[in-house]
Amino acid sequence: MLQRIITDTMWMRGFAAIAGIGLIVRLITILSYRRMRTAAENAGKTKKRWILTLKKRYENYEKFDRMGNIEVFVDRFFERKGIMGIPLRIWDKAVLQLALFGFLMGITGGFYSYIMGIGTSSTVTTLFTGVLISTFLLLLHNIGGTEVIKEQVITALKDYLSNGTAHRTAKEPLREKQENRKREVLPTREEVESI
Repeated sequence: MLQRIITDTMWMRGFAAIAGIGLIVRLITILSYRRMRTAAENAGKTKKRWILTLKKRYENYEKFDRMGNIEVFVDRFFERKGIMGIPLRIWDKAVLQLALFGFLMGITGGFYSYIMGIGTSSTVTTLFTGVLISTFLLLLHNIGGTEVIKEQVITALKDYLSNGTAHRTAKEPLREKQENRKREVLPTREEVESI
């Protein structure tokens, strides 16, 4: 049966490519989120560049008294975070978009088979394969619990920044006030000429 579907359906290579890409994208997303969770839970000890950047930015904002809300700061930073240079929101939606594309491809392939008069079995097989691939990708999207892991990462980062770096960002005056600063008197013209 499977050999007949593969040989009869000219759309099968496209369906296999969509399923393979969806599987790879989902695996990369799940593994990346798990690594991010591990790094965020050990934020004080980790040497991950993105956590060190977050910590440095937070400390700079604290020095300049520009930190309004830690939650908003972490959310904005995490929205810009990416995997291999691609933002996380695209990775999260990629499998859903592939599922939609697979479904549309199944409908298009079935319609093409019907118009070309290839046969009813080929039309039904193409439609069924498109629905099957879409269902597989939708189920794949729900596996791994990345939304829960994402919330855990954000919560761990918020906790770390609010508790872990408070002792480092003591409010130090960046500039001395005018009354505290010794005012240097410039030499007069006669003093300079006498030297």
